[in-house]
Amino acid sequence: MNKIKELTKSSLEITYELFIIMIPTLIVVKILDELGFVQILNKFFAPLMFIIGLPEQMSLVFTTSMLTSPYAGLIVFSGLPADIPFTAAQASILGLLILFTHSLPIEVIICRKAGVRARAMIFIRLGLGIISCYFLNLFFQITGYMNYPATILLPSLETTSDLLSWAIAQLKGLGLIFVIIVALVIILDFLKYIGVEKLIERALKPFLNFLGVGEKASTIAVVGVTLGIGFGAGLLIKEVKTGKLHYKDVFGVLVLVGMLHSIIEDTFVVSFIGANIIITLFLRAIITLCIVYVFMRLGAQFTEQFWHKHFTNSNIPEYKPNG
Repeated sequence: MNKIKELTKSSLEITYELFIIMIPTLIVVKILDELGFVQILNKFFAPLMFIIGLPEQMSLVFTTSMLTSPYAGLIVFSGLPADIPFTAAQASILGLLILFTHSLPIEVIICRKAGVRARAMIFIRLGLGIISCYFLNLFFQITGYMNYPATILLPSLETTSDLLSWAIAQLKGLGLIFVIIVALVIILDFLKYIGVEKLIERALKPFLNFLGVGEKASTIAVVGVTLGIGFGAGLLIKEVKTGKLHYKDVFGVLVLVGMLHSIIEDTFVVSFIGANIIITLFLRAIITLCIVYVFMRLGAQFTEQFWHKHFTNSNIPEYKPNG
């Protein structure tokens, strides 16, 4: 009984935190749609969508997820016309793009507070995320892999232009999100119970050591990868203030956690649009580890002044390993 109360409380708390962001966002999107800005947005991002092989209508899903959360992106996706051709390959590209770029404003602020420059994090997550999706689309075009209709697990919430139909559709969408959250909370609790988090930790630590991330920082990275950037960066901010973490370790951890956090939850969420788990979990992890490796190895050649000018900021105090 206590476990049921605990899971219910956790589900309601998560739902509340998401809905206070999502509901205003959905209203703003509707207003922009009525004013014609959504069509302008689609046209603006159409070249980007074309480059990575997505229908231009997906630009609204991308921008909504990037500015708010993947959950808001799911509702926007559900509201798109059901007759838009959408393959499993396209679903996987969109899923990967969402995972690299979602909730960018708030997460960049968190990373900036932890000691990484905002422009560096935006370039890495948005710029390198788009480049990764470009090459993934190129692979799909050359091989024809996953060139079949995506298995979409979301109901269509496409509505007419009247406000009542729109409001009913949004309520249905929010109800669906609540169901997804409850399912996620239960699944995550079960995975924690059977020791999956410990398994991920054991699998990640050798890679982090190989990448050149220090022991103390790698422990924090594991928290961020499994539980989310809020948890990981929160611990990192606290640890950074002690001066016991090297600025290169801080940067490496935040790049890793920024591109690869909440791996169980996020992978589960984008699977609802038909994204393939091989792409959204394993390829995402490989790309992230390669990016961290390149930055950590190349960074070894840079001067401390270069690091502080382009990658890290003054929120990281002087390194005092024995302080």
